[in-house]
Parts: sequence; structure tokens; C-alpha cells
Amino acid sequence: MAKKKFTNKNYPEIVYEVVGESWIDDETYVIVFKEMTDVDGDVFHLEVEFHKDENRVTYTRVYDYENIEASCFVTPCFKRQMEEYILKKVGKLREDSMLNKQKVEIELTLDVPLDMTLGEFEKWLKDELKVSVMTPLDSKVEILKIEKK
Repeated sequence: MAKKKFTNKNYPEIVYEVVGESWIDDETYVIVFKEMTDVDGDVFHLEVEFHKDENRVTYTRVYDYENIEASCFVTPCFKRQMEEYILKKVGKLREDSMLNKQKVEIELTLDVPLDMTLGEFEKWLKDELKVSVMTPLDSKVEILKIEKK
């Protein structure tokens, strides 16, 4: 069977080719890509991992003597393809669906006490405010993750 390749018409010179993939433990699924060369001429391979316990995908450039967090090196068009692929592999995304990320802005009207400091208010917004989203039980769309920005 042919190895999976990720390509994009906007970046025809970049090809991410899968050389291996598997569960490395009960919580982590990894996809290893073919070796590439960075702008300095150093050889690395990319590893994309799904961490079940954190419900997140990570990107790592693996060099001979160093590992570097690599999400900033992978363009959004490739990230979307890779995330959709790995989420289907681990059963988080249905085979007959696609990954779609949406930012939905909300506006809150709040009654804030006059004696609350700006620092206390910022802490409340960051640490204490909880926002939830509810969908109908028969919804065709499943929410996979909600991030507070």
C-alpha cells in the first residue's frame, strides 16, 4: 500500500510523506514523516502526535540531538490536513466528515462591582469565567474541542 502524502497546490515543493504511524502508548498516537532538510541544511523528521489525555495534536521537529516544537513551521493548510488525518485514525473524527474550526465571538454584558480591581477582573475572566456550548441531541455536528482564547 502506498504511503500517505500531504501536498498542497500553494506549496508544490513541500511534500510530507508518512513513513510510519502507530500508538506509542495508550494515550499517544504518532505519525512519523520522511526526513527533510531545514534552511540551515540540517536533517530532521516531523512527528505529529495526538495526545488523548490532553485532547490535542502536537508537532515536533526531531533532529539527531534535539527536538523542537514545530507548530510554527507547519503551514495552516498542512496542519488542517494532518489534524484531520490523525483525528480520523484515533477515532475522534468520523470517516465521513471533515475537520472545521470556527471562531465564534460572544459579547458579555456584566455587572462588575466598583471595588473590584482591574487585576481581579482579568483573573476572573481568565480563570473563573466558564462558557459552555450546547447543541441539540440530534445534531449532525459534533463539538470536538472548545478553547477559551
